[in-house]
Amino acid sequence: MDTPLQAPRLKGFTLIEILVTLVIFSIGLLGLAGMQLRGSEGTNTAYFRSQATLIANDMAERMHANRAGVDANDYDSMDTRSVSCDNDPAPTPFCATRGGKPGISCTPEEMAFFDRFTIACSTQNLLPAGILTVTCQDADTTDADPCTDGSPHTVTVAWSEVDEGQARTSDVTLVVRP
Repeated sequence: MDTPLQAPRLKGFTLIEILVTLVIFSIGLLGLAGMQLRGSEGTNTAYFRSQATLIANDMAERMHANRAGVDANDYDSMDTRSVSCDNDPAPTPFCATRGGKPGISCTPEEMAFFDRFTIACSTQNLLPAGILTVTCQDADTTDADPCTDGSPHTVTVAWSEVDEGQARTSDVTLVVRP
């Protein structure tokens, strides 16, 4: 007697095949999460650099608008680390329009102090551990003036950020000839 040919029995996936599939799928998801993290870091870096550039340009525009303050060296050696943004810039008056009320007319020295306060608050609010410094490269070191009129000023905005998992300090530098 001949036995009829039997069709092979189809079986479902084995447990081992399912586990291997899950491992491969999990590795893919981890790679995707890593790419998402890198993309987020890149976005933050670009945002902070854009904000720092805008702040540096704002400072340059303020210096151009207050030429008498620049000539009196009121912007030279400016550093925003010691500025507290909790209160108005005492004892200097508030030199800008606020709440629909016009600002007080300020002297060039008061305006430079007010600019330092305003820029410091922008830097501290928009950038992590943000600071702004202004230094003068004296064009004529033979005179007694520490920053001769027309000398270039370097505006530097620095902040802390995380790049590739490491904390580092970044900065944007702008040279201004007021």
